[in-house]
Parts: sequence; C-alpha cells; structure tokens
Amino acid sequence: MRLHPVVLFLLLGLCPAAAQTPPPSTNASSGTPVVTPAELASAEGKDKANLPAAIPGGVNVHWYGHGFVYLTSSVGVRAAIDPFGPDTVHYTFPTHLVADFVLVSHEAEDHADSDLIFGNPLIFRSVTAVGLNRANGIPFHGIALQPDPSSGGGANTAFTITFDGITFCYLGQITQPLQAEEIQEIGHADVVFLPVGLPWLTVPEFDQIVRDIGASLIIPINYKTPYSGDLNLRSLDDYLQGTKFRIHRIDSEEVLITRASLPATPTICVMKSPTQ
Repeated sequence: MRLHPVVLFLLLGLCPAAAQTPPPSTNASSGTPVVTPAELASAEGKDKANLPAAIPGGVNVHWYGHGFVYLTSSVGVRAAIDPFGPDTVHYTFPTHLVADFVLVSHEAEDHADSDLIFGNPLIFRSVTAVGLNRANGIPFHGIALQPDPSSGGGANTAFTITFDGITFCYLGQITQPLQAEEIQEIGHADVVFLPVGLPWLTVPEFDQIVRDIGASLIIPINYKTPYSGDLNLRSLDDYLQGTKFRIHRIDSEEVLITRASLPATPTICVMKSPTQ
C-alpha cells in the first residue's frame, strides 16, 4: 500500500529503541513512544470505522475500559481480552464488535462476558487456557498465577501473545508479586497491561512486575473511574504518583505500537479513559 507522505513522516519519525539515548527515570513526559491510529488515519484522509482498523506495520491497541483490551494485528487478526459484562461496570460496550478469538483471564462478570463478542470467535477461558495454545495461527501462552490465600479469589490466568513481533502480557486479576516460576513461564514481554487499580499490590510491587518481565511499554488498566461501579479499585493517580517510570499521555483510546516505537526504558503510556 502506498502511504501518504505524512504517514511516512510519522512512521520514520519513530526511532528504533536501540538508537535512543536512555532518558532519566522521572515522571516527566519525554518524547513520543507511540503514534495513535487516529493520527495515521487523519494523515491518510480516511475516516475510522466502528471496528478498530488494521494498520500496516504495527498492532492497533484499543482499550474499551476496565480490563477490556482489543488487539488488531497488521493483517487484521483480532483478539479481545477480558470483555466486561453490563452488571458491574458502566462503560459502553461496543456495538457488534467482532473478534477472531477471546481470552478470559478469570470468571468474574466484569472480565468474562465473551457472549457479547460477535463473529463466532474461539474462546479460551481461564483455567482451560493454561499452557501453549494457538488461535487463527497465532500462538499464545496461558500462565496460571497463584491466587492470594487471604483474598479468597479464584483461579487467574495471565496471557502472553505475540502480534507483529511484539509480545504483549495481560496479567488479569493478579493478587501478589510474581513468583520465580511464573516469571520464567511469562518470559520477556515488550508491552504489559498493568491492572494498577487492584488493591492487593503496592506501587513498588507493580513496578517490580514490569522489571521482572522486562517490559518497555506499560499500559495502565483496571483502575477506578466514574464508570467502575462499586468495585474496590484504586485510582490511576495513586499509581502514577508513586511509580518511578516515565509517563507519557495520549488523548486517544487507541494506540499503534510498532517494534520501532518501543521506548528504550520503561515508559507508562496513559491512554484516554473511555466514557459511557
């Protein structure tokens, strides 16, 4: 596909992480580690459809609120992770959203409503998804994380999945720091969806999880907003005020991630919070 010159400019402006000078570990925003699909679509003079677009050269990440993350590969393979149900949280569920497969980390209603996804997707649910799996030709790994004995929580499965050479890690309802065997099973992840609102872990413990899996891009999810209902969650600010990692904010619920756009040092990408 012949890209508009502005699109080429945007893409070429993303320097490989290896060529960047590591910035200091402060909370000041520095540089632009990502380009939003909205910017690319605007540059090409295209209107975005209701369905997140497949963008050549990278992975389109759309956050629908709470723990619901939706990945679209450059060739249009679509994965929905932890779609929320209507009884607990009050975000708007996308109309007629289709997916090739759905990953469910645990069976709470606010993370497990796969019935709302259209397109007859393959569904991989919590304990039954542990181990190496494949969906639509895409390999992914389900890792059983230890529940916190004091929380009374059920089984929780973390996922790693690789789209376009980028490995994403989704931690689900994590309740305690990663154990050595869990770190080994997860391996290296480039991007982690960090549930920073969960009350069982401290900010330093969340930061240590990022270091444990070597993630360079952190996307906060699962935190308290006006649409979180009565769930016991902490606010995003509680995490951002205590973290040691650099913070970059984007005014979009979507972000395009490429290998070249991965930052040299861990960077938090704060996406625009979806509304009703």
